[in-house]
Amino acid sequence: MAAPETHVVKKYSNRKLYDTYARRYVTLDVIAELLQQGHEVRVIDRNTGEDITAVTLSQILLDMERNRRGRLPEPVLVDLVKERGEQLLGIVRHSLALPRVVRQRSTQSLENRVDEVVTTGLHNLNIATLEDVDALQQRLDELTERVEALIAASERPATRRRRGTQ
Repeated sequence: MAAPETHVVKKYSNRKLYDTYARRYVTLDVIAELLQQGHEVRVIDRNTGEDITAVTLSQILLDMERNRRGRLPEPVLVDLVKERGEQLLGIVRHSLALPRVVRQRSTQSLENRVDEVVTTGLHNLNIATLEDVDALQQRLDELTERVEALIAASERPATRRRRGTQ
């Protein structure tokens, strides 16, 4: 992959987005792809010159959530709205002030902690986790192999007996 570029995207009053680096009109999906590929993206309101990158990224996240099948639980969203998302925004603002390497480490740490909490919650509710299902599948595969081996072994002597009696 080529070195990441910085794409300056101008947003026009008709809501069109123009990538000045690639010299083409883009969609929010294209901006999301650029970010996923590691490129830097800045979105500027063409009329005011205001940096509206954060607003645009929020729109991208909203679109992503709309298109997802497994949405965030409604009570979580209600709590975020009630608290005006201040706690979440505080965490995000704080993390933005950190260097990228530290943010990546803290994001991984947060993901690990969330995984632990979800796993504990599923265990407490007596619901199998992905690891539990994988372990069960592996055990099922082993048992299937053993049963097939026993069936094959039981069929072999019967075949020998039939041949001997003929």
